[in-house]
Amino acid sequence: MVAIILAANNTDLSYARLVPARAHSVAVKTFAERMTTDHTILNTRIADIAQRNGISAEDNAISLDFRDHSANRRDTLRELDGARFDSTYAANEIQYHQELLDAIDHVLLPNARTPELREFVSYLKPAVSAHLAHAQQMRAAIASGK
Repeated sequence: MVAIILAANNTDLSYARLVPARAHSVAVKTFAERMTTDHTILNTRIADIAQRNGISAEDNAISLDFRDHSANRRDTLRELDGARFDSTYAANEIQYHQELLDAIDHVLLPNARTPELREFVSYLKPAVSAHLAHAQQMRAAIASGK
């Protein structure tokens, strides 16, 4: 389970790292900065929880899926810049956060074995929902030319 959370966070960090060299929209740049900050913090917190509870981050089908999908999406994003990048990045962020919410509901919450891990995943869900709402706002800003 820790591997899924780390893979998901590192996936979004990898997308955000592409933004400075390719994005045109201020909304995209601002969003990517927030993703970098938030997912870095989340990685630190989950690593601390795992260490305190003796949990190792063992890869599994879901964590590997996050990595595989992110590699394919990064390849697509790397080929774009400007408005095309902005639009594709926004759509990707919406899809990514929807997939992560699905993983939280169907895998992470039902399988959180320790109280501290369950609390973390419970905290994670509204944060991911907020990121999704922000991504949708970003897409609207891009569509309106802001």
